Amino acid sequence: MGISTELAEVQAFLRSHLPFSQLGQDDLDRLVRNCRISYHRRGTLITRAGDDNAYLSVVRSGAVELRLGGSDLNARLGEGESFGYPSLIRKGPAQNEVVALEDTLLYRIEGEAFRALLARDASFRAFFNTDEASRLRRAVDRLRSARLDSTASGDTLGAHAPIGSLMRRQDVVTAPPDLAIAQAARLMARHDVSTLPVLDSTGLVGIVTDKDLRRRVLATGLDTSLPLDRIMTPSPVTAVEDTPVLTALVIMAERHIHHLPVTDATGALISVVSSNDILARLGSNSLLIAKEVSASPDAASVGRATALLPEALAGLVSAGVDADHVSRYVSTVGEGAHRRLLELAQADLGEAPVAFALVCFGSLARAEQALGSDQDNGFIFAEEYDESRDGAYFEELASRLCDGLDGAGYRYCPGDIMATNPAYRRTATAWEQHFRHWIRSPDPQAILESTIFFDMRCLAGEGSLVDGLRNAVFEEASKDRIFLSFVARAAAATRVPLGFFRNFLLQDDADEGRVLDLKGQAIAPIVDLARTHALANATHATNTLERLRAASVAGSLDPDAAGDLGAAFEFVRDVRFRHQAEQIAKGEPPSNKLAPDSFSRFDREHLRDAFRLIRTQLDSLRTAYAGGMA
Repeated sequence: MGISTELAEVQAFLRSHLPFSQLGQDDLDRLVRNCRISYHRRGTLITRAGDDNAYLSVVRSGAVELRLGGSDLNARLGEGESFGYPSLIRKGPAQNEVVALEDTLLYRIEGEAFRALLARDASFRAFFNTDEASRLRRAVDRLRSARLDSTASGDTLGAHAPIGSLMRRQDVVTAPPDLAIAQAARLMARHDVSTLPVLDSTGLVGIVTDKDLRRRVLATGLDTSLPLDRIMTPSPVTAVEDTPVLTALVIMAERHIHHLPVTDATGALISVVSSNDILARLGSNSLLIAKEVSASPDAASVGRATALLPEALAGLVSAGVDADHVSRYVSTVGEGAHRRLLELAQADLGEAPVAFALVCFGSLARAEQALGSDQDNGFIFAEEYDESRDGAYFEELASRLCDGLDGAGYRYCPGDIMATNPAYRRTATAWEQHFRHWIRSPDPQAILESTIFFDMRCLAGEGSLVDGLRNAVFEEASKDRIFLSFVARAAAATRVPLGFFRNFLLQDDADEGRVLDLKGQAIAPIVDLARTHALANATHATNTLERLRAASVAGSLDPDAAGDLGAAFEFVRDVRFRHQAEQIAKGEPPSNKLAPDSFSRFDREHLRDAFRLIRTQLDSLRTAYAGGMA
């Protein structure tokens, strides 16, 4: 039996929106047959918090506002967006009050039909998962395994070099399919290989990895006298030796494999390449930039080398390299620029009169630098430093360094956190006293301005000066509950958005911004949160992901929370780099500030998940350290 014209229109609308667009025709028909249409004038109360809810509601036109418990703004939803599913899934009362913001038409699907489809369809169930963390982790997994763009912008990273250029020219360790598993394991151990291609008289027929041995043999107690073909992956995908590196990475990402057998033109096996080999090529071909930087004869040459960074970043993003590796890559070049410019300046000025360290702060110290970063640096001197005797040398050294960095694209710090500022040229003791003042006499504004200094790393010179300072500062900070409460409050003060409404950014007070600052509103809060835990635990790690893991080990952050924040951090940075790569391709300067209408539905949904995770953890942080304010 066919459906009415009205229901056909409902079906056509649902078919144009996720997750209904991915349903089979029979499932979509069932939903439509269990759907009613309702109209609500502006200001109408649709659902009261605490009431039973019987429908999955999809906004056909108009808009609705959700307030948690009837008070706190939770979301605003427009055309194609759904509400009511959390209460249907848990079979409990609605937690949100829902009011029509405009004259609104709803498609309301019966709860039983919705739940029945949830039980049958895993993808449909995943879409409506009420756990933001689970959704976000799946989004990150999807990004990792997504099909990669095989058209990198240029070959700055060697992405189009033949995969044969990665191979170690040596005999490949192989085994026949009838070899006993135990013998194969001994063969792999003897030759120190993690992958064993399996060959018979016709050629390559399978592949075994050390993971196969762990999962298919050790974990199951499989008899090791059985032949190798019992555990091998049969008919493995291969690549010929002239396959571009980027294409090989695409193959591996699509097939979820970490080892790729390489053959010659005749199909004969000649090597096995790992994903690490490929990522090393894509990441370390920063050597093309980093080597130019390190060999630059003057500051202008450093600038010409670093000018290649935007194209290199776009290539990495196009190659599917994750955000952490991209940040580390960009940071590696930034570190090299600092070191080379310092070397060039000292070549002219002569050897330093006293031992010192060039220290960086902020994103470069965390190995999380992105394009367009300003410079944050300073000098730490040995105790024998004498201002009247040595000051002029280091003033000139700082001037040449910072001017050179500005010329190389690392603009002057707007807050004047640079070695050219005498306040950031101090002995180790003077630096320590400066930090102790912040810790012992905390002031909200001073804390906001000083947190960057708790991310520090030595770039050149006497590393022991930096290590000693950091150890002393973090040890004292970890014992001062009042100071930690100020740091936590400063971190929690960031206005992390609720999500998106149409082409606007939704804030707590319902203000709708037209621009999302990914760095300030999503990345920085996670950095601040991780830093607070690092200070509380006297953790030596500076990188945000490493700090989150350390906080989990120390017990100040729940392991699940640490993992959730790590996923949010990875997702938001991935969004940033993808958009910056698009800006670069258009010839636009890369920016952290983006219009909400520039995001895909996928990005909007999962950025909202990330925002909620961040807000939850910031609330927990504020509560955890509130005692210091008593």
